[in-house]
Parts: sequence; C-alpha cells; structure tokens
Amino acid sequence: MKLIGEEGIHLAILPIGDNFTMGPDDALRAVKLIEPTHVIPIHYNTFDVIKQDPHAWADKVKEETSAKVTVMKPGDVLEL
Repeated sequence: MKLIGEEGIHLAILPIGDNFTMGPDDALRAVKLIEPTHVIPIHYNTFDVIKQDPHAWADKVKEETSAKVTVMKPGDVLEL
C-alpha cells in the first residue's frame, strides 16, 4: 500500500466492516500508508457481524491524517 500511495492517490475507498474485510484499525493504517487526499468508508452495517460506526472512524482519520473523509448513505452522490 505504501508503494501505491507513492503514486499519488486522490481517492481511496476502503472497507471498515471487519470480519470479512479490513476493520476500522486496518483501514486507518491503510489511509496512513496510502496517504490519499480523500477517503470513503465502505462495506459496513449491512449485517450485524460487520456493524461499525463510520463517523467515529472518520473522526479518527481526520485526527490522525490529512485525508478528507466522506461518509455516504445509499443514494448519495459525490462529485470529485
């Protein structure tokens, strides 16, 4: 991931659900390695086993990195 980040990533879309994918801690680490300008959390809260608080994760990302975080709801549109 660090090597990918060296190319200059503008947008990272990362799973935070855990269990089947990265969890919040691994996704935060990925943000630190990739160093994207913008990040969107995905793959969470569709089942009890992957229940996460995306806003708490966004707060940690904002606190520990310079990435802008957008937490989206179904039907939301993000223009870059």
